[in-house]
Amino acid sequence: MGAFVFKRTLPGTSEVFDSDGPRPIYNAVFEELEKTGPERWGENLHRAHGLLLEEQYAFGIREGDKTHPTDWLPRIIPADDWERLEKGLAQRMRAVNEFLRRLQAGNEEVVPEEIIETSILYDPTLPNRFGEVPVRQIAFDVVAVESKRAGQTGGWEYLILEENAKMPVGLAAMTRRRRMSREVFFPGAMGHLPVRSLDGWLGRLGDSLRAASPKGLEATLAVVSSGPADQFYLDHHIYAKEMGAILAETRELTFDREGYLVHEPTGRRIDVIYERVDEDTLYAELPELVDCHVEGRVHVLFAPNSEIVDDKGVEAFVPEMVRVYLGEEPLIHNAKTWSLAVLEDRKYVMEHFGELVVKSRGGYGGKEVMIGPEESSESIERFRRMVERNPVEYIAQEMIDFSTHVLCEADAASGGFTLKDSYADYRILALAPDPTDPGVVEIVPGSLTRVAAPGRHVVNISSGGKMKDTWVLER
Repeated sequence: MGAFVFKRTLPGTSEVFDSDGPRPIYNAVFEELEKTGPERWGENLHRAHGLLLEEQYAFGIREGDKTHPTDWLPRIIPADDWERLEKGLAQRMRAVNEFLRRLQAGNEEVVPEEIIETSILYDPTLPNRFGEVPVRQIAFDVVAVESKRAGQTGGWEYLILEENAKMPVGLAAMTRRRRMSREVFFPGAMGHLPVRSLDGWLGRLGDSLRAASPKGLEATLAVVSSGPADQFYLDHHIYAKEMGAILAETRELTFDREGYLVHEPTGRRIDVIYERVDEDTLYAELPELVDCHVEGRVHVLFAPNSEIVDDKGVEAFVPEMVRVYLGEEPLIHNAKTWSLAVLEDRKYVMEHFGELVVKSRGGYGGKEVMIGPEESSESIERFRRMVERNPVEYIAQEMIDFSTHVLCEADAASGGFTLKDSYADYRILALAPDPTDPGVVEIVPGSLTRVAAPGRHVVNISSGGKMKDTWVLER
């Protein structure tokens, strides 16, 4: 282990190192990293960035770097841990889809009325048309904590931090990190370990999205983007190419005389749209889209009101949805959550404000989040005043020192590597590919791991985090 120096600075349990050194599951990775050495590692970093930029340029994107910051030492998930995640997340997706089906039918009974009535993601004046399978894709943000149930230590317990049905990004970035792992950084370790493949999953995503249309696999799918200024614009091109979809900006969409959505440059009618654009912009520029969707001429995947499942106040009730609507016990639980729309919860949160993580119910991408123990007293008070102006729009969660991975830096002077611990989450994607049965759920066999900036808990790329490839083992 002389070639590596592990710097531990955080209380979260390391997934890579235990008290005796590297965990055995990482042996093949460290052996290859040691053979590579810091000088060649630097060359590999340059080569991988160049390959990613080449793909960006091939799509005609010349301005800016859209390749995303990445740490290239992979995360590894054992097969038995993945099996637990797979079952637990599939269960949650079934419960979420049943919640939306019941909400549309007017017989939802789990989420308190005050939560739905105060949600900025739900407008009761708009008609609902969610479809037989309301949500076709969810990205689950999951963290691991060391299990201490029944007085025992060892192993991992998984907790849900957020569910993202509205902007479930990740799969395009996952496939590109995987390509670099296989071709540039760790071809030997990938050949030695039984890593499950991501090949074909972008196409499978496209099939799942087209299943929302009566035309099925023959449906015309459009990826609707805000354009080159979006940090994920490269990903939008990748989605469109690999799903066989049209890439369209809102300015390229119009309606024909019969009220169908049309892509003007090609003249094609659109059957399903996969929105990668802010909904305020989408509906401001295409105000007829809501009626077009409700009347069944197009299927908007993240239709108005369906995104209520992204409301963090609603997410707190998913375990109870599992119990009531599926008749099962939840296999994966939420982090402890308080809703400020509930008076008793609000009182507790305001009394313990600086100890908690406080979030906007409708925020995303690390926006409107305060991690109390990491903030200055001035920042805490400033956030408190904002919350007090509209408390029902916020939830709070307990502070969790979840598991850490590492940030890998070459140290040419010592001829080795420095590994710094960093909090890491999983973004795992679930698909509902069946045209009519929401009980059919598939979990993409990988994850977009996001690692936070040193010393921080917020892992979002927009907040200074980095991406990682994640290897799920078959056995």
